[in-house]
Amino acid sequence: MPEASFQPDWFSKPGDTLLTLMEQRELTSETLARKLGCERSVVQGLLSGAVAVDDDLAGELSKHVGGTPSFWRARQAKYLEALSRAARAVPEKNGSEWINLFPHRDIANYGWVDRNAKRDELIRAYLAYFGVSTPEEWKERYERSMRETAFRTSPSFSSKVGAISAWLRRGEIEAAAISCAAWHPERLRKSLQEIRVLTKAKSLAYFLPRIRKFCAEAGVAVVFVRAPSGCRASGATRFISRNKAMVILSFRYLSDDHFWFTFFHELGHLLLHKPSMTFVDGEPGISGELESEANSFAADVLIPPSRRDELMDLPARREQIIRYAYSVGVSAGVVVGQMQHHKVITPKQMNFLKRRFDWQDIHGALS
Repeated sequence: MPEASFQPDWFSKPGDTLLTLMEQRELTSETLARKLGCERSVVQGLLSGAVAVDDDLAGELSKHVGGTPSFWRARQAKYLEALSRAARAVPEKNGSEWINLFPHRDIANYGWVDRNAKRDELIRAYLAYFGVSTPEEWKERYERSMRETAFRTSPSFSSKVGAISAWLRRGEIEAAAISCAAWHPERLRKSLQEIRVLTKAKSLAYFLPRIRKFCAEAGVAVVFVRAPSGCRASGATRFISRNKAMVILSFRYLSDDHFWFTFFHELGHLLLHKPSMTFVDGEPGISGELESEANSFAADVLIPPSRRDELMDLPARREQIIRYAYSVGVSAGVVVGQMQHHKVITPKQMNFLKRRFDWQDIHGALS
């Protein structure tokens, strides 16, 4: 997928220039936020267009990434002019139908679009968020690409495409700000066992940055994005340029077994399947050969096939599960999840051995 396909050519928001300068200076969102003296969400908002460049930000950007304050103010003014012109060109009926596709309450609460945007400003807000000039361009970029790949068997796709596309777009925005080496599948394969060791780590602040580091070295930007209502996805993969892939993880069930299985499932898609495909996993009705291959890949990484028979014979006893988990080098929660998946035990058994997460801790680990 060519790099140019990720950015629209009808206008350029200040965040596009900022992203280029960040890449040149190898600045992450976190590092730039510290330099600017603001929250990471402000930098993400600048990149997405949800946060405008005011006089204070123009001065700080000039100081830390380049350009003059007047340059940044002019970029913002020209962008808003082009954006308003595009929004006015959208027929009112089409625009209303389009914005009704999105779970706006969650999207606004998460800060993905301006929380204070009025109804008549939402078309402009969503054009800016998705980086498109018309709802038709959004449909081409998201709905059609998903329908042709990951959702070809999902009967409920049409009712969820707005929520799913908003989640995917947030992943794209965050992944774009992560510095990565060029896509290198063999390097990723060689890192699998080192990543697998992290399943034993209890601290999110320990293993999340290390996941990102291992994957970035192989050309994969890993981002953690909470799914809005209407999107039940656990994970997704998509190439955002020829040499850069992204993996989005939603921590949907907030448990270690599900998180790690989903993560390795997504890596399976990257290593086994075509880079032109978008995969969104966790939605009911998505199945087929490619999903089965990714499931098998994840299961084999977590539990070596040579130890599978032992797993199938494990009793629902704490000590024996912990002993087995230690011997294969993964967490007890991962073993419980695999036992449940293979119906060795019921979904209600042994869940106390799983580690649980919450979004406050996830955000804290990432910052």
